[in-house]
Amino acid sequence: MALKKALLAAAFALLLPACSPTVTTHGNMLPPHKVAAVQPQVTTRADIVANWGPPTTVSPFDNNTWYYIGEVDSQKGIFQHDVEKRQLVKLVFDANDMVTEITNVDPKLGHDVDVIARKTPSAGKEYTIVQQFVGNLGKFNKSDSATKNPGSPQ
Repeated sequence: MALKKALLAAAFALLLPACSPTVTTHGNMLPPHKVAAVQPQVTTRADIVANWGPPTTVSPFDNNTWYYIGEVDSQKGIFQHDVEKRQLVKLVFDANDMVTEITNVDPKLGHDVDVIARKTPSAGKEYTIVQQFVGNLGKFNKSDSATKNPGSPQ
């Protein structure tokens, strides 16, 4: 009876951590006091890099627009993760590297990107698995001893 209780307690102890979610942070989650400290026409690009670090991404069309993106996820066991919090801060700089605009972008504007199932055509022939196997027979296992050891007697 004591062994049965011990095994039950051990099984319960092993399953207990599966109930608590795994929380992970991705990107750059900025605390509110750091965002509030930035003042347009006062804070410089160097101040931002010193206090926040490098941006998550820079606008591809304007090097003076930076984005700091962060997300907190939680996942229970093998189930799909849930987004607990998402943050996107946009900074715009002028020609003198001064912050001209700071914006907290609404996270509800974000959406998942659909994966496109198309394939890029390439030159050549598509071989089936059988064609590949038959085509490789005898290609790598040549037993010609003359080519292996040309100086050895036969």
